[in-house]
Amino acid sequence: MEFPSLETEVAFLRGLVAVHRMSDDILEDCLQRGLTLDAGLDVFLTQCARMVHAPAGFVSLRGTRGPVLTRVLGELGADVFEAASWRGPHRLKNGRMLFCTRLKLGNLELGGLGLAVEGGFADGGGLVMKLVEAIGEQLDTAVLAFLALMDGQGPLERLDELALDDTPVPRGRIGKYEVLTPLGTGGMAQVLVARARGPEGLGRLVALKRILPHLTAEPAIVQQFLDEARIGLRLSHPNLVHVYDFGEAQGAYFIAMELVRGVDLDRLLRAQKGPLTPEQTAAIVVQALHGLHAAHLLKGEDGKPMHLVHRDLSPHNLMVGFDGQVKVLDFGVAKVRAQRTMTLPGIVKGKPLYMSPEQARGQRLDARSDLFAMGLILYEALTGRRAFDRGDELRSMQAICDERLTRPDTISRPLWEVLEVALAKSPTARFASAQEMAERLLDIVTPAKDTELSRLMARHFPDRLRELNRLDRTEAGGQPPVASRDVRAPPEGWPPQEDIDTEPRPMPQKKAAP
Repeated sequence: MEFPSLETEVAFLRGLVAVHRMSDDILEDCLQRGLTLDAGLDVFLTQCARMVHAPAGFVSLRGTRGPVLTRVLGELGADVFEAASWRGPHRLKNGRMLFCTRLKLGNLELGGLGLAVEGGFADGGGLVMKLVEAIGEQLDTAVLAFLALMDGQGPLERLDELALDDTPVPRGRIGKYEVLTPLGTGGMAQVLVARARGPEGLGRLVALKRILPHLTAEPAIVQQFLDEARIGLRLSHPNLVHVYDFGEAQGAYFIAMELVRGVDLDRLLRAQKGPLTPEQTAAIVVQALHGLHAAHLLKGEDGKPMHLVHRDLSPHNLMVGFDGQVKVLDFGVAKVRAQRTMTLPGIVKGKPLYMSPEQARGQRLDARSDLFAMGLILYEALTGRRAFDRGDELRSMQAICDERLTRPDTISRPLWEVLEVALAKSPTARFASAQEMAERLLDIVTPAKDTELSRLMARHFPDRLRELNRLDRTEAGGQPPVASRDVRAPPEGWPPQEDIDTEPRPMPQKKAAP
């Protein structure tokens, strides 16, 4: 095919090389550690989507009787089982273009792959379509190589075996942790549900975060990961995720942390299809502010303040539990990293919708930057819309730095006064601490009780609650979960957002396959 420029051709070829390397690394990693196919698909889909800046996508594998294993990323905007049979670009109702390719080897149909990308695509999306087809061809090979090591009469029959709920599946291990199921993948790491084995943690379920296999050879990534673990071990507060352990096992660096039984605030707002009540919003935001305050006050081993700044707060980083408890995720991770994504014409990168003005300008940050982000979260929860979303990265950053918001009729004047202080352009005009902001909110609104938040979560996410209860039963000595044919969407809250300019993924939720 012809390329509009040499630069575009080089970017395209680099993308192909990256896909080939990543596919090989993922396959080798899954086989070496005894991980199941869905763990590999989770990494492959998320990383390929990042390469083309696709906010949504899917991989669907079929056996002889229908869909067997389907992974969904983001809000697809189409029926995944219908889209799995499509080929070529399809314009979706939400304005995105869904680039679909069939997974096949000769006449053997394995399923479908699709990536939804923003953009007008003057060329009809031919260049992106070519890359998606190449990604599909590489995935074909990887899936067949994986299935070749399973018992069965042929590839489709081997896929059928993944759909049998009573089929015992051997579980992989990372150190002393037995892997149960993938939870989601971000730019740097994958998170798996695992069970601890050992006298100090017999049977305890954890969220096991591990560096992606194709990044383990990069010293800067490993160092950042270990820094996150060290900071996490020092944090201790009911509204912060607790880190139990970190280490390395056979080249796999991991962090074992608390398994949060809930979903992130972003997904809750989308399920609500509108704003939360002031009482519900206050209950969530006040808890998050309490966790932030504890982290901001953290001291190092020398007794000196560490001056932690989250830098990446958003509704994706606030987990709302089915017990009504709120947890702040991903504290202490440095966010400035070289991007490992290719850029093609017509592809739009993520939006920094929760930056403070000083962060957007690249200035020095302190804890008050996090308070600006919490103000944006408070605004979004009360209104159901993002404060400074202007449709592209530059305009959104300019709005954050220069534009002022007007009070919506739905927000009371006392609440608006809190927002005005939190969203002050100058850090010196904001609250002095997260604790002060929480106290001001509590003076104005009586927050909903944990039981009310619990009922709200159970009403919106019954499937997720059932899945967590099933995992909890394995902790009590029941049978471990086996490979499933259900749709599972990688999370938005887990793993936490890895780059300031990308949107994280939605929380896994089971949906019955047809």
